[in-house]
Amino acid sequence: MEALEDSGLKEVQFSGGEPFMNPETIKMIEWLNQNTNLEIGCATNTQFFNDEIIQRLAATRICLHIQFPTLDRTKFQSITKSDLYDNLMLNLRKLKSQKVSFSLNYVLLTPSISDFQNLLPFLFENEISLKLLPYVNERTLKQNEFQKDILPFLDSISYKFENQNNGSLKWCLQTPQGSAITIKYINSPCFKFEFDICKNYAEIRLTPSLEIQSCLINAEGNLKLDTSLNGSSKEKIKELFEHSWKNFTHC
Repeated sequence: MEALEDSGLKEVQFSGGEPFMNPETIKMIEWLNQNTNLEIGCATNTQFFNDEIIQRLAATRICLHIQFPTLDRTKFQSITKSDLYDNLMLNLRKLKSQKVSFSLNYVLLTPSISDFQNLLPFLFENEISLKLLPYVNERTLKQNEFQKDILPFLDSISYKFENQNNGSLKWCLQTPQGSAITIKYINSPCFKFEFDICKNYAEIRLTPSLEIQSCLINAEGNLKLDTSLNGSSKEKIKELFEHSWKNFTHC
């Protein structure tokens, strides 16, 4: 992080797997909060949260992206192979009460939008925003039907639309209470191999094994990071990140 402070970096996102399986994650979030001005995000299912973790998160500027597979308890158990439904709902209430910023991540496993439609009253009632993520695998890459129904439906229930020009489409919806929530659809560039969108988004991932990865789908040619911090290695770290991004030239 110290090596990249002048590189134009704007945000740090923790993802997994489940980031809070690592007990050091909360310390890393706190370090970023205290030592940088970067945006800080984390994708989590909250299963390792307790009151202390939530209170520590509340003291930071973190924005959580909480995995929310379905509102239906039976489907939740089938998708997650767990009994964590009540735990997740409780954690959502605790995060709201502690004023921790969060939105929900919802994966569209099929092009059907009926389950998503059933989720809307819950979002309105609790004033929670949502991010829609189409499921990407070899089959869906060949048959991208996710947009056919979901985009017209979102147009029909929103009062404002914004193409954020980085693969993210955003709709603003008014709740019955008169407040606003947002729903984002992450229009995966992988479906049409829209390389320019990836380049515009400019994401680089640092894996747990300290490899630098510029594409989540194609992990070939990753560069290994040396973290023995001294003056010369900081410059080498910055060069490695820049080199990795310059080498990202195809889907």
